[in-house]
Amino acid sequence: MMIFRTRTTFLIIAAIAIGAAAGCRDFELSDSWTPDASTFDANVEDDSGPGALCPPGTPDLFNNYYSPYFGGDVSVDLEVSNCSYFRCPHCASFSRLSAELLQERKDIRDRVRIYYHHYPFNYESAWALHGAAVAAGNQGMENFWAVHDYIYAGMLSDPPEYYSAEDVIEFADDVLYLDIDLLIEDMNSDVTYAFLQWDKNQALAQEVYGTPSVFICGEKISWGSLEDKIDSYLYPDE
Repeated sequence: MMIFRTRTTFLIIAAIAIGAAAGCRDFELSDSWTPDASTFDANVEDDSGPGALCPPGTPDLFNNYYSPYFGGDVSVDLEVSNCSYFRCPHCASFSRLSAELLQERKDIRDRVRIYYHHYPFNYESAWALHGAAVAAGNQGMENFWAVHDYIYAGMLSDPPEYYSAEDVIEFADDVLYLDIDLLIEDMNSDVTYAFLQWDKNQALAQEVYGTPSVFICGEKISWGSLEDKIDSYLYPDE
């Protein structure tokens, strides 16, 4: 698997607002179909920490080394970890919220980095959809974000469109002009599925059973309060 460390421009999703307190819950907490995460070599130390502005002793809950991200163009004063599912409309709303926030606030765009963590729900079509996004990202992190935006924009359209892995492959071929043979090979590889299980396991270790689940400085927050929570760290005296 190619490690995602390149920079990208996050595309804005035009979408309707959905209640920020809501979320999607995995329909079965004990996996009936579980890839073998041991085949994914995740033994890479993420030495970035939770962010320079977090209080001393803040636990670093997530290894973000492999995760696609946006923001943090100048410094990484705060890391935001977003555990998300590609069939969850509330995740689509969070993606719109965070994208607009970074577009409108240069201070946040410069100093805060938001990482995407995969949390596919427990059926194979969901894992295939996330696998297609990972495979696109292997050909450049900007391609992951293009697929991310495509999936969520469809979900928030009127009427909503719930795209499949096959739709993502077609989008990657017709719009992104990716190497489709390589994408399909990566999408179906044991390494990709092991990575997805490893990434989901990080969230499960924090007792995450629904999406979106958003963490800042070791704390799970209400995703609708993202801007207020960020500002409380960037500007603590105000």
